[in-house]
Amino acid sequence: MLTTIKHIRTGWMIAVSFAICLLSCCPAKAQEDTAFNSLYQRYFRLYGSQDAEGFYKASQQMKDYYLQKGKTDSYYKIRLNEVLYEAEHGQTYTAIKKSDEILEEMEQKNQKQYHIVYTAMGTIYESRGNYRMANHYYEQAINDIAPADTGSLMSIYSRLASLKMVREADKAWEWNEKFGALCKHFPDYYKVYLALKGGISFFREDRRTFLKTYDEFQQFIKEHADLDEYGVETMNIGLAAFNGQYDEALELLKTTNQDFDALKNFDFRIKIYEMMGNEHLAITEANKRRDYRDSLNSDMFYNNISQVNAELNVAKINQQAAEERELWMVIVILLLLGIIAVSMAWSIWYRRINQQLKKQNQDLESALDRAEESDRMKSAFIEQVSHEIRTPLNVITGFAQIITNPSYQLNEKERDEMLNAISKNTHEITNIVNELLEVAQDESRNQYDKEDNIVCEEFCNQVMDEAHRQNNGRLELQYVNEVPKGFTFKSNRKVMEKILNQLMDNAMKFTEKGSVELRSAYNAPLHTLAFIITDTGIGIPKEEHPNIFHRFFKVDQFKQGLGLGLTMCKKMADLLGYQLYIDSNYTAGCKMVLKFEV
Repeated sequence: MLTTIKHIRTGWMIAVSFAICLLSCCPAKAQEDTAFNSLYQRYFRLYGSQDAEGFYKASQQMKDYYLQKGKTDSYYKIRLNEVLYEAEHGQTYTAIKKSDEILEEMEQKNQKQYHIVYTAMGTIYESRGNYRMANHYYEQAINDIAPADTGSLMSIYSRLASLKMVREADKAWEWNEKFGALCKHFPDYYKVYLALKGGISFFREDRRTFLKTYDEFQQFIKEHADLDEYGVETMNIGLAAFNGQYDEALELLKTTNQDFDALKNFDFRIKIYEMMGNEHLAITEANKRRDYRDSLNSDMFYNNISQVNAELNVAKINQQAAEERELWMVIVILLLLGIIAVSMAWSIWYRRINQQLKKQNQDLESALDRAEESDRMKSAFIEQVSHEIRTPLNVITGFAQIITNPSYQLNEKERDEMLNAISKNTHEITNIVNELLEVAQDESRNQYDKEDNIVCEEFCNQVMDEAHRQNNGRLELQYVNEVPKGFTFKSNRKVMEKILNQLMDNAMKFTEKGSVELRSAYNAPLHTLAFIITDTGIGIPKEEHPNIFHRFFKVDQFKQGLGLGLTMCKKMADLLGYQLYIDSNYTAGCKMVLKFEV
């Protein structure tokens, strides 16, 4: 049981989701059940406190009550509140772990309330400023919620309205109207609806609608004097800004303490500067927001690593063990290489963007757009690399500490399994570093030498040998030779191996069952040689074909990898003077073609 938690407020968004969950799981006859009603009120108060032990004790009593009454939906919503509690108090790793535990329990008990887990994950990512992932999980939750589950629908509708308020104000308006239609009979939440409506009107710069909503809000709080002060600050800031009292609006933002989290505070400030016509201050504030969100992501990353190590509960490490020193040396070297590779790739990319900015010399509005795009790409790059390295790194760290701890009695089989896991995950990190180094190296290269005489059939058989080794019997692999026996061409053998090995690896990775074929074809009249890789996998949507060679592009964002494989293949093919393209007419999977003159 937790005894102390660093209290980090993430704004009203988690509190609203929590309260709506309570509303949806509170029994209709709660007032008749005096004991439960008392527990309900105490549980609600404890959620907003630092008393983690008291909160979890009350939470357990709530869960026991609902299980006894056979109210499974309400039981899982209490479980969701525990996730929200951890997220609001800055314990992101614990929150995600609890979400996984809920999902595992649902699968074991054949329960289908997956929207609870999706809602929790969306809330966690929104609290860290990750708009894309939050939107993904909220939409997953919408698809999973039963139409009769009004409480859950209210929670998701309000979350989507708040999430899209700044970037997609028109869509935010649609979600908030759905929220308002459901919460008309609940004053606490109808007030939230009005506050959201005012905020969305503010970002749409719709003065007429805002003023009408402002009057409705004022009348509503007069009629419901027992409600809290939430929403008052939002309305007062918007009114001051629309009346041209920008200094007053900015001063109110400095003192607000309940309507906004830090990120939404930045968004309001940026919009006020834009309304003032001061693009310089708007850009400066946008950069501050970017730095703040980066710091949230960095804190989450290091907090995750610290908590993983703490859960392993490994005692003192034997510093004198030669095996441990060698293992840690490898890990440190790999991390340093990873940092160097990331820095090189980022430096090259940043210099290129910076040069474009200087040449274009656009007005301040264009400069703001480019700053936001640069922020998005940087965040995507850091998020992608961190995600791909974190899992194998945690496996290496955990097993290394267990192996080197004399208090653990391991048999040979267990030790071999752990060493194999360390080796496998070290290889994964090495592959990631190699990809980054390959991209950075090719940035400064103009062309490849083509001095190697390559026997076509022998070369293709070598590629197939490597594919069979990686495939391990999972798929049917075949090579079809349509060139004359002994046919030889001149190229760069090492580079050709990299291209074809990567294309075969991609085909196998995205093919669950079926076959992968490598075909070599020679067109004598045109003097062209083609290598064609065909699979029966998931394929690539036709509308995404123009993007497949872009850096970090992935059709499936949750598939392992950085999205650099096809980028490197295209770059190497260009430096050889060859054509690499996808056959758009093939629909049974994916067909990639490498073609060149001989």
